[in-house]
Amino acid sequence: MPQLSNIHYSRDVCVTAVRDYYRFLTKMYLKKSDVIEPPPGGWPTITSDCVKDLGKTDKVGALLRHLPYIRAPSDDRDKAHGAPWCYFADWQSHCRSVSLGRTNGEDMRLVSQSASLYEKVPPHVIGLTSGGRDNPVFLLDTELGIVHWHECPGEIRYNPSREPVEDDPYDYAPDNEADWRADAPAWAVPDFFEVLKDQFRALHFIPISSRSVLDVYAILGRSTNGMIPMLQDIYRQHGWPEIERYHKRECLEAVQSALEERYPNSADRREDM
Repeated sequence: MPQLSNIHYSRDVCVTAVRDYYRFLTKMYLKKSDVIEPPPGGWPTITSDCVKDLGKTDKVGALLRHLPYIRAPSDDRDKAHGAPWCYFADWQSHCRSVSLGRTNGEDMRLVSQSASLYEKVPPHVIGLTSGGRDNPVFLLDTELGIVHWHECPGEIRYNPSREPVEDDPYDYAPDNEADWRADAPAWAVPDFFEVLKDQFRALHFIPISSRSVLDVYAILGRSTNGMIPMLQDIYRQHGWPEIERYHKRECLEAVQSALEERYPNSADRREDM
């Protein structure tokens, strides 16, 4: 298992891992136009004042300025999942809102680090997601070069496709951080995003449209009995997980047609695929 002594933080490695992950999503279901890239000098809205208001370090600010993001649309109904039930943070948009007084740093820490953790997360750790109470929480540590997955599903935590960090947080973290770190498995940044991709490859994470993703771990109710294997079959019939054989548009259309016929409450025909 990887040890912290062999893992090092690199802004470029983090940016590459996030960019590669988003590109992977666009090949499976996400619209290419939903991913936005920073200008050459970085996102101008992510100012030093905003980073300070967030209570984060300059190193965190430098990372956020150079990350690509899944666009935060003006209508929340058009927001796209980056993982099951999960909205990734669009920090260039969030910082604009902070600078305009529409929100503040404390509120942004709350929605990106969870109500139970936001006062315990140190300034060099940043949340990669933002959303409501049930939104997954991914915490990237810019000192250690790892990502913690808060409340990671047991099926992933105890049977991961990539080895998590071996070190015990009680051996290296301050007392006020050790508990939450110990309860949240961690991976080196590139490995973390490979874990997510592996879940999509295995169809444990399943898109039902270009903006919505569910997983096999949630209890969906009797009205959706048989829906998961049906969706998995449709993806496999369209070539998944072999990217070179996979037909994205045809697959997503077939998914919607099947949902409309058998599970209409789960269908999503709000836009062309």
